[in-house]
Amino acid sequence: MGINIGLLIWKEMKVKGMSREQLADEAGISKHRVGTILKSTSIDTDILTRISIALDVNFFEHFRRDEDLARIEMDSGAKHNQEITDLKRLNSDKNKLLELYEETIKSQKKIIASLENLTKA
Repeated sequence: MGINIGLLIWKEMKVKGMSREQLADEAGISKHRVGTILKSTSIDTDILTRISIALDVNFFEHFRRDEDLARIEMDSGAKHNQEITDLKRLNSDKNKLLELYEETIKSQKKIIASLENLTKA
């Protein structure tokens, strides 16, 4: 999923209370071009620089995350989630074994108590 730069610019314009005409004037582009940019998911870097200056926002920051890096992070997150799931399963299995161990000890104590009673008798 790419960055919708037009939407990001539009949101910043709304925050700053800036009209299309004002942005066009400050960035040195036409009002029509501003309208096209606001509907676009891509933009010329020179124009983005001028818009960044006009709105006092570094829109290039949104492009710092390379899609491959984002994919690696997603893969890493999925891997960590799987590891967590595996650890939860192992913990559950360990708890079941502990319960069985405790039941075995109780049974053995009963057997020992029974044997002790038989030897006393």
